[in-house]
Amino acid sequence: MVPLEVCPIVPFSSKKRQTMPTIARIIPASLALAFALAAALPATAAVPPAPAVSAPQRTPYPVIDPAFSRPDGRRMPSRATLRAFLTELKSTRQVNTFCFVQRKLERPDTAEPGTSVLSMIWYEGESIHRINRLRVGQSYAPGTMDPETEGRMLAHATGTVDIKTDVVPTDADVGTSTFLVSRPWVDHMLAQCRRVGTQVRIPAFKPPVPRPGGGS
Repeated sequence: MVPLEVCPIVPFSSKKRQTMPTIARIIPASLALAFALAAALPATAAVPPAPAVSAPQRTPYPVIDPAFSRPDGRRMPSRATLRAFLTELKSTRQVNTFCFVQRKLERPDTAEPGTSVLSMIWYEGESIHRINRLRVGQSYAPGTMDPETEGRMLAHATGTVDIKTDVVPTDADVGTSTFLVSRPWVDHMLAQCRRVGTQVRIPAFKPPVPRPGGGS
């Protein structure tokens, strides 16, 4: 019989002592390679974020606007008309103050450059009213209505801005609206009326007693 070859048994602790130095040699070599590759790569500078592009803003309204001027007195409502206006709106028990100012419109505010608009600011009513407008070459022709009728019509006319409800913070907020206006626009109207406008003060008064049949 061929004698069996007996292989010596190596204890587990002996294999561990042989394997750990090998692993220890491999790890430092791998880290060294990684550091070497990192050093060889070019450094990448941090790219700052692009600045946000702001929307174009409207040029501020000028303090002295040559488009505004003192109104032609013939275009302004009479005091009798204003009292009829106040009677219709039931605002007769207090002093009421109005300011009238003319403005020459240009593009893009109108399709007819040179148009003149007469506006009325009613301070107590917190509203701005468009009284009349004249195109280039037109001359003003006074109406033939009686003051009471004219005042009632003015009280319910279109083209009125209610400062309490029809005003938004900026020109951009107006958008395509046909009735909203911006706070800067209102402030500009008020400033120009104080500068060149004509003020009319109507003291408190007792409204006329309506006649039978609805007439005044």
